[in-house]
Amino acid sequence: MPHAPEHDARLSAIRPTRMGPVGDGADSQKGPYMHACSILSLCAIVAVVTSCSAETKKIETQAPSAPVASAASTMPARPPTAAPMLKTIAPTSVVAVVEGVELHQSEVNTRMERVLAMSGGHIPPERIAEFRAQFGKRVLDEMVMQTLLLKTAEQAKIAITTNDIAEALKGMPLPPGQTLESALAAQGMNRADFDKEMRDGLKIQKLLEKEIGNKAVVSDQQIKEFYESNKTHMATPETVTARHLLVKFPDNADDKAKATAKAKAEGLRKQLVAGADFAKLVKENSDDPGSKETGGEYTFPRGQMVPAFESAAFNQNLKEIGPLVETQFGYHIIQTLAKKPGKTMALDEVKDDIRKHLENKIKGEAVQKYIEALRAKATIKYPSQT
Repeated sequence: MPHAPEHDARLSAIRPTRMGPVGDGADSQKGPYMHACSILSLCAIVAVVTSCSAETKKIETQAPSAPVASAASTMPARPPTAAPMLKTIAPTSVVAVVEGVELHQSEVNTRMERVLAMSGGHIPPERIAEFRAQFGKRVLDEMVMQTLLLKTAEQAKIAITTNDIAEALKGMPLPPGQTLESALAAQGMNRADFDKEMRDGLKIQKLLEKEIGNKAVVSDQQIKEFYESNKTHMATPETVTARHLLVKFPDNADDKAKATAKAKAEGLRKQLVAGADFAKLVKENSDDPGSKETGGEYTFPRGQMVPAFESAAFNQNLKEIGPLVETQFGYHIIQTLAKKPGKTMALDEVKDDIRKHLENKIKGEAVQKYIEALRAKATIKYPSQT
Protein backbone atom coordinates (compact mmCIF):
# COMPACT_ATOMS: atom_id res chain seq x y z
CA MET A 1 0.00 0.00 0.00
CA PRO A 2 2.73 2.58 0.75
CA HIS A 3 4.46 1.91 -2.58
CA ALA A 4 5.18 4.80 -4.85
CA PRO A 5 2.75 4.16 -7.75
CA GLU A 6 5.40 3.30 -10.32
CA HIS A 7 7.39 0.91 -8.13
CA ASP A 8 7.06 -2.41 -6.35
CA ALA A 9 8.62 -2.50 -2.90
CA ARG A 10 8.95 -6.27 -2.85
CA LEU A 11 12.47 -6.29 -4.19
CA SER A 12 14.21 -9.49 -5.16
CA ALA A 13 17.30 -10.46 -3.22
CA ILE A 14 18.74 -12.12 -6.29
CA ARG A 15 22.13 -10.65 -7.08
CA PRO A 16 21.74 -10.11 -10.85
CA THR A 17 18.62 -8.04 -10.23
CA ARG A 18 20.64 -5.71 -8.03
CA MET A 19 23.58 -5.57 -10.38
CA GLY A 20 21.76 -4.27 -13.40
CA PRO A 21 23.76 -5.27 -16.48
CA VAL A 22 24.67 -8.68 -15.14
CA GLY A 23 21.02 -9.54 -14.71
CA ASP A 24 19.70 -8.17 -17.97
CA GLY A 25 17.51 -9.88 -20.53
CA ALA A 26 20.32 -12.02 -21.87
CA ASP A 27 20.35 -14.06 -18.68
CA SER A 28 17.36 -16.36 -18.82
CA GLN A 29 16.72 -19.41 -16.69
CA LYS A 30 16.27 -22.89 -18.07
CA GLY A 31 13.23 -24.68 -16.64
CA PRO A 32 10.58 -27.22 -17.65
CA TYR A 33 8.10 -24.54 -18.65
CA MET A 34 10.77 -22.87 -20.72
CA HIS A 35 10.92 -26.06 -22.77
CA ALA A 36 7.20 -26.55 -23.13
CA CYS A 37 5.13 -23.42 -22.59
CA SER A 38 7.65 -20.97 -24.03
CA ILE A 39 8.59 -22.84 -27.17
CA LEU A 40 6.45 -20.52 -29.28
CA SER A 41 9.07 -17.82 -28.72
CA LEU A 42 12.42 -18.03 -30.48
CA CYS A 43 14.03 -16.42 -27.49
CA ALA A 44 12.83 -19.31 -25.33
CA ILE A 45 14.91 -21.56 -27.58
CA VAL A 46 17.90 -19.32 -27.01
CA ALA A 47 17.12 -19.23 -23.29
CA VAL A 48 17.33 -22.98 -22.76
CA VAL A 49 20.91 -22.85 -24.01
CA THR A 50 21.91 -19.59 -22.33
CA SER A 51 20.43 -20.30 -18.90
CA CYS A 52 21.70 -18.44 -15.84
CA SER A 53 21.88 -20.36 -12.57
CA ALA A 54 21.79 -17.13 -10.57
CA GLU A 55 18.16 -16.64 -11.60
CA THR A 56 16.91 -20.01 -10.28
CA LYS A 57 15.03 -18.67 -7.27
CA LYS A 58 13.37 -16.00 -9.36
CA ILE A 59 12.03 -18.47 -11.93
CA GLU A 60 10.98 -21.06 -9.37
CA THR A 61 8.62 -18.59 -7.72
CA GLN A 62 6.88 -17.63 -10.96
CA ALA A 63 3.77 -19.06 -12.50
CA PRO A 64 4.32 -21.19 -15.62
CA SER A 65 3.39 -18.32 -17.91
CA ALA A 66 6.15 -16.06 -16.67
CA PRO A 67 8.98 -17.40 -18.89
CA VAL A 68 6.98 -16.43 -21.97
CA ALA A 69 6.91 -12.81 -20.90
CA SER A 70 10.62 -12.69 -20.11
CA ALA A 71 11.48 -14.47 -23.33
CA ALA A 72 9.52 -12.02 -25.43
CA SER A 73 11.35 -9.08 -23.88
CA THR A 74 14.72 -10.32 -25.16
CA MET A 75 13.73 -11.45 -28.65
CA PRO A 76 16.76 -11.43 -30.99
CA ALA A 77 16.64 -9.32 -34.12
CA ARG A 78 14.51 -10.84 -36.86
CA PRO A 79 16.17 -12.45 -39.87
CA PRO A 80 15.72 -10.43 -43.08
CA THR A 81 13.02 -12.77 -44.42
CA ALA A 82 10.02 -12.62 -42.11
CA ALA A 83 6.55 -14.05 -42.33
CA PRO A 84 3.90 -11.82 -43.91
CA MET A 85 1.27 -10.07 -41.80
CA LEU A 86 -1.71 -12.41 -41.56
CA LYS A 87 -5.17 -11.27 -42.55
CA THR A 88 -8.39 -13.19 -42.03
CA ILE A 89 -7.53 -16.66 -43.29
CA ALA A 90 -9.51 -19.90 -43.15
CA PRO A 91 -8.24 -22.27 -40.41
CA THR A 92 -7.55 -25.01 -42.95
CA SER A 93 -5.37 -22.76 -45.12
CA VAL A 94 -1.67 -23.53 -45.45
CA VAL A 95 0.14 -20.38 -44.31
CA ALA A 96 3.74 -21.61 -44.59
CA VAL A 97 5.70 -24.54 -45.97
CA VAL A 98 9.06 -25.20 -44.29
CA GLU A 99 11.24 -27.75 -46.07
CA GLY A 100 8.08 -29.53 -47.18
CA VAL A 101 6.32 -29.31 -43.79
CA GLU A 102 2.98 -27.49 -43.99
CA LEU A 103 1.85 -25.11 -41.27
CA HIS A 104 -1.86 -24.29 -41.08
CA GLN A 105 -3.70 -21.23 -39.88
CA SER A 106 -5.44 -23.37 -37.25
CA GLU A 107 -2.04 -23.97 -35.60
CA VAL A 108 -1.36 -20.24 -35.54
CA ASN A 109 -4.80 -19.66 -34.02
CA THR A 110 -4.14 -22.24 -31.30
CA ARG A 111 -0.87 -20.56 -30.37
CA MET A 112 -2.50 -17.14 -30.23
CA GLU A 113 -5.31 -18.44 -28.02
CA ARG A 114 -2.70 -19.82 -25.65
CA VAL A 115 -0.96 -16.47 -25.44
CA LEU A 116 -4.29 -14.79 -24.74
CA ALA A 117 -4.92 -17.31 -21.95
CA MET A 118 -1.48 -16.60 -20.51
CA SER A 119 -2.17 -12.86 -20.51
CA GLY A 120 -4.64 -13.39 -17.69
CA GLY A 121 -7.16 -10.97 -19.14
CA HIS A 122 -4.72 -8.05 -19.27
CA ILE A 123 -5.48 -7.35 -22.92
CA PRO A 124 -8.59 -5.12 -23.12
CA PRO A 125 -11.46 -6.83 -25.00
CA GLU A 126 -11.62 -3.98 -27.52
CA ARG A 127 -7.97 -4.59 -28.47
CA ILE A 128 -8.04 -8.37 -28.87
CA ALA A 129 -8.76 -8.19 -32.63
CA GLU A 130 -5.82 -5.81 -33.08
CA PHE A 131 -3.65 -8.11 -30.98
CA ARG A 132 -4.55 -11.13 -33.12
CA ALA A 133 -3.70 -9.26 -36.32
CA GLN A 134 -0.34 -8.05 -35.04
CA PHE A 135 0.67 -11.15 -33.11
CA GLY A 136 -0.32 -13.58 -35.86
CA LYS A 137 2.71 -12.59 -37.94
CA ARG A 138 5.06 -13.08 -35.03
CA VAL A 139 3.59 -16.44 -34.03
CA LEU A 140 3.86 -17.73 -37.59
CA ASP A 141 7.43 -16.51 -37.90
CA GLU A 142 8.39 -18.31 -34.69
CA MET A 143 6.57 -21.48 -35.74
CA VAL A 144 8.56 -21.44 -38.97
CA MET A 145 11.83 -21.24 -37.03
CA GLN A 146 10.72 -23.95 -34.60
CA THR A 147 9.78 -26.24 -37.48
CA LEU A 148 13.12 -25.61 -39.16
CA LEU A 149 15.04 -26.40 -35.97
CA LEU A 150 13.01 -29.57 -35.35
CA LYS A 151 13.61 -30.69 -38.93
CA THR A 152 17.34 -30.14 -38.42
CA ALA A 153 17.25 -32.03 -35.10
CA GLU A 154 15.56 -35.00 -36.79
CA GLN A 155 18.18 -35.01 -39.54
CA ALA A 156 20.86 -35.01 -36.84
CA LYS A 157 19.07 -38.03 -35.26
CA ILE A 158 18.69 -36.28 -31.92
CA ALA A 159 16.55 -38.35 -29.55
CA ILE A 160 14.94 -37.56 -26.21
CA THR A 161 15.02 -40.21 -23.50
CA THR A 162 12.71 -40.78 -20.57
CA ASN A 163 15.54 -39.57 -18.33
CA ASP A 164 15.64 -36.28 -20.25
CA ILE A 165 11.92 -35.83 -19.62
CA ALA A 166 12.26 -36.79 -15.95
CA GLU A 167 15.07 -34.28 -15.42
CA ALA A 168 13.07 -31.54 -17.12
CA LEU A 169 10.05 -32.26 -14.91
CA LYS A 170 12.07 -32.47 -11.71
CA GLY A 171 11.33 -29.63 -9.35
CA MET A 172 8.81 -28.07 -11.71
CA PRO A 173 7.34 -24.93 -10.10
CA LEU A 174 3.56 -24.78 -9.91
CA PRO A 175 1.24 -22.04 -8.67
CA PRO A 176 0.12 -22.70 -5.07
CA GLY A 177 -2.74 -25.16 -4.87
CA GLN A 178 -2.58 -26.18 -8.54
CA THR A 179 -1.73 -29.45 -10.23
CA LEU A 180 0.19 -29.62 -13.48
CA GLU A 181 -3.04 -30.25 -15.37
CA SER A 182 -4.86 -27.26 -13.85
CA ALA A 183 -1.88 -24.97 -14.44
CA LEU A 184 -1.71 -26.06 -18.07
CA ALA A 185 -5.46 -25.65 -18.51
CA ALA A 186 -5.14 -22.03 -17.37
CA GLN A 187 -2.73 -21.54 -20.28
CA GLY A 188 -4.96 -23.26 -22.82
CA MET A 189 -2.92 -26.48 -22.87
CA ASN A 190 -3.61 -30.12 -22.09
CA ARG A 191 -1.10 -32.74 -20.98
CA ALA A 192 -0.69 -34.15 -24.49
CA ASP A 193 0.18 -30.68 -25.83
CA PHE A 194 2.58 -30.16 -22.95
CA ASP A 195 4.38 -33.48 -23.43
CA LYS A 196 4.79 -32.91 -27.16
CA GLU A 197 6.08 -29.38 -26.79
CA MET A 198 8.41 -30.37 -23.97
CA ARG A 199 9.86 -33.13 -26.14
CA ASP A 200 10.21 -30.73 -29.08
CA GLY A 201 11.83 -28.13 -26.85
CA LEU A 202 14.33 -30.63 -25.49
CA LYS A 203 15.21 -31.74 -29.02
CA ILE A 204 15.93 -28.15 -30.00
CA GLN A 205 17.92 -27.63 -26.83
CA LYS A 206 20.08 -30.67 -27.56
CA LEU A 207 20.57 -29.56 -31.16
CA LEU A 208 21.74 -26.11 -30.13
CA GLU A 209 23.99 -27.48 -27.41
CA LYS A 210 25.53 -29.83 -29.98
CA GLU A 211 26.03 -27.09 -32.57
CA ILE A 212 27.07 -24.29 -30.24
CA GLY A 213 28.91 -26.48 -27.75
CA ASN A 214 31.25 -24.77 -25.33
CA LYS A 215 32.15 -21.87 -27.58
CA ALA A 216 31.54 -19.37 -24.80
CA VAL A 217 34.96 -19.04 -23.20
CA VAL A 218 35.37 -16.03 -20.92
CA SER A 219 38.75 -15.05 -19.49
CA ASP A 220 39.43 -13.53 -16.08
CA GLN A 221 40.68 -10.42 -17.86
CA GLN A 222 37.33 -10.00 -19.65
CA ILE A 223 35.54 -10.35 -16.32
CA LYS A 224 37.77 -7.73 -14.72
CA GLU A 225 37.27 -5.31 -17.62
CA PHE A 226 33.50 -5.74 -17.43
CA TYR A 227 33.58 -5.16 -13.68
CA GLU A 228 35.65 -1.98 -13.98
CA SER A 229 33.49 -0.54 -16.76
CA ASN A 230 30.26 -1.32 -14.88
CA LYS A 231 31.35 -0.64 -11.31
CA THR A 232 28.56 1.86 -10.75
CA HIS A 233 26.10 -0.99 -11.28
CA MET A 234 27.80 -3.21 -8.71
CA ALA A 235 26.48 -1.24 -5.77
CA THR A 236 23.86 -2.61 -3.43
CA PRO A 237 21.62 0.19 -2.16
CA GLU A 238 20.99 1.12 1.44
CA THR A 239 17.88 -0.74 2.57
CA VAL A 240 15.55 -0.76 5.52
CA THR A 241 13.23 -3.44 6.86
CA ALA A 242 10.12 -2.01 8.44
CA ARG A 243 6.63 -3.15 9.24
CA HIS A 244 3.50 -1.07 9.31
CA LEU A 245 -0.17 -1.13 10.12
CA LEU A 246 -2.37 0.94 7.82
CA VAL A 247 -5.70 2.49 8.68
CA LYS A 248 -6.93 3.90 5.40
CA PHE A 249 -9.43 6.62 4.68
CA PRO A 250 -11.46 6.97 1.46
CA ASP A 251 -10.26 8.97 -1.51
CA ASN A 252 -11.38 12.59 -1.16
CA ALA A 253 -12.18 11.93 2.50
CA ASP A 254 -13.52 14.89 4.46
CA ASP A 255 -12.14 16.00 7.83
CA LYS A 256 -14.62 13.85 9.74
CA ALA A 257 -13.65 10.66 7.89
CA LYS A 258 -9.96 11.40 8.40
CA ALA A 259 -10.52 12.09 12.09
CA THR A 260 -12.31 8.75 12.50
CA ALA A 261 -9.45 6.87 10.81
CA LYS A 262 -6.86 8.77 12.84
CA ALA A 263 -8.60 7.97 16.12
CA LYS A 264 -8.61 4.28 15.26
CA ALA A 265 -4.93 4.40 14.29
CA GLU A 266 -3.99 6.19 17.52
CA GLY A 267 -5.81 3.56 19.55
CA LEU A 268 -3.94 0.76 17.79
CA ARG A 269 -0.63 2.58 18.24
CA LYS A 270 -1.21 2.80 21.99
CA GLN A 271 -1.68 -0.96 22.09
CA LEU A 272 1.59 -1.48 20.22
CA VAL A 273 3.50 0.90 22.49
CA ALA A 274 2.12 -1.08 25.43
CA GLY A 275 3.59 -4.28 23.97
CA ALA A 276 0.81 -5.77 21.83
CA ASP A 277 1.79 -8.30 19.15
CA PHE A 278 2.46 -6.21 16.02
CA ALA A 279 1.88 -9.03 13.53
CA LYS A 280 -1.38 -10.03 15.22
CA LEU A 281 -2.74 -6.47 15.17
CA VAL A 282 -1.71 -6.10 11.52
CA LYS A 283 -3.55 -9.26 10.53
CA GLU A 284 -6.67 -8.18 12.39
CA ASN A 285 -6.71 -4.47 11.52
CA SER A 286 -4.40 -3.42 8.65
CA ASP A 287 -5.93 -2.18 5.41
CA ASP A 288 -2.81 -3.02 3.38
CA PRO A 289 -3.59 -6.35 1.65
CA GLY A 290 -0.06 -6.51 0.23
CA SER A 291 1.53 -7.01 3.65
CA LYS A 292 -1.30 -8.16 5.90
CA GLU A 293 -0.26 -11.82 5.84
CA THR A 294 3.43 -11.03 6.44
CA GLY A 295 2.98 -8.96 9.56
CA GLY A 296 3.09 -5.71 7.61
CA GLU A 297 6.76 -6.17 6.73
CA TYR A 298 8.64 -4.72 3.75
CA THR A 299 12.33 -4.47 2.87
CA PHE A 300 13.15 -1.68 0.40
CA PRO A 301 15.73 0.90 -0.73
CA ARG A 302 15.16 4.60 -1.06
CA GLY A 303 12.85 5.64 -3.87
CA GLN A 304 10.47 2.68 -3.65
CA MET A 305 7.91 4.04 -1.18
CA VAL A 306 5.95 7.26 -0.96
CA PRO A 307 8.16 9.98 0.62
CA ALA A 308 6.52 10.27 4.05
CA PHE A 309 6.59 6.51 4.60
CA GLU A 310 10.18 6.20 3.38
CA SER A 311 11.40 9.07 5.56
CA ALA A 312 9.87 7.59 8.69
CA ALA A 313 11.19 4.09 8.03
CA PHE A 314 14.76 5.25 7.37
CA ASN A 315 14.93 7.83 10.17
CA GLN A 316 13.19 6.13 13.08
CA ASN A 317 15.21 4.38 15.76
CA LEU A 318 15.25 0.59 15.55
CA LYS A 319 12.31 -1.16 17.22
CA GLU A 320 10.64 2.18 17.97
CA ILE A 321 6.88 2.47 17.38
CA GLY A 322 6.89 5.75 15.50
CA PRO A 323 4.25 8.48 15.46
CA LEU A 324 1.40 8.22 12.97
CA VAL A 325 2.46 8.93 9.39
CA GLU A 326 -0.15 10.25 6.97
CA THR A 327 0.05 9.43 3.25
CA GLN A 328 -2.52 9.39 0.47
CA PHE A 329 -3.32 5.83 1.56
CA GLY A 330 -4.21 6.62 5.15
CA TYR A 331 -2.48 6.58 8.55
CA HIS A 332 0.52 4.30 9.06
CA ILE A 333 1.99 3.00 12.30
CA ILE A 334 5.59 2.14 11.44
CA GLN A 335 8.25 0.14 13.26
CA THR A 336 11.76 -0.03 11.79
CA LEU A 337 13.27 -3.47 12.31
CA ALA A 338 16.66 -3.32 10.55
CA LYS A 339 18.86 -1.04 8.47
CA LYS A 340 21.46 -2.23 6.00
CA PRO A 341 24.00 0.22 4.55
CA GLY A 342 24.74 0.19 0.84
CA LYS A 343 28.07 -0.96 -0.53
CA THR A 344 29.91 -1.67 -3.76
CA MET A 345 30.37 -5.41 -4.20
CA ALA A 346 33.93 -6.63 -4.65
CA LEU A 347 34.97 -8.40 -7.85
CA ASP A 348 35.14 -11.76 -6.07
CA GLU A 349 31.50 -11.38 -4.97
CA VAL A 350 30.20 -10.92 -8.50
CA LYS A 351 32.79 -12.77 -10.56
CA ASP A 352 30.63 -15.85 -11.17
CA ASP A 353 27.61 -13.73 -12.15
CA ILE A 354 29.67 -11.69 -14.60
CA ARG A 355 31.15 -14.83 -16.15
CA LYS A 356 27.67 -16.31 -16.64
CA HIS A 357 26.40 -13.06 -18.14
CA LEU A 358 29.27 -12.88 -20.64
CA GLU A 359 28.94 -16.58 -21.50
CA ASN A 360 25.22 -16.13 -22.12
CA LYS A 361 25.85 -13.17 -24.38
CA ILE A 362 28.32 -15.14 -26.49
CA LYS A 363 26.01 -18.16 -26.66
CA GLY A 364 23.01 -16.02 -27.56
CA GLU A 365 24.87 -14.41 -30.45
CA ALA A 366 26.08 -17.81 -31.66
CA VAL A 367 22.57 -19.28 -31.53
CA GLN A 368 21.14 -16.36 -33.49
CA LYS A 369 23.81 -16.69 -36.19
CA TYR A 370 23.19 -20.44 -36.40
CA ILE A 371 19.44 -19.97 -36.83
CA GLU A 372 19.91 -17.24 -39.42
CA ALA A 373 22.28 -19.51 -41.38
CA LEU A 374 19.74 -22.36 -41.30
CA ARG A 375 17.00 -20.08 -42.51
CA ALA A 376 19.11 -18.66 -45.33
CA LYS A 377 19.64 -22.18 -46.73
CA ALA A 378 16.10 -23.44 -46.15
CA THR A 379 13.20 -23.51 -48.57
CA ILE A 380 10.40 -21.55 -46.93
CA LYS A 381 7.24 -20.52 -48.75
CA TYR A 382 4.21 -18.48 -47.70
CA PRO A 383 1.25 -19.52 -49.90
CA SER A 384 -1.06 -16.97 -48.23
CA GLN A 385 1.16 -14.20 -49.59
CA THR A 386 0.28 -15.04 -53.18
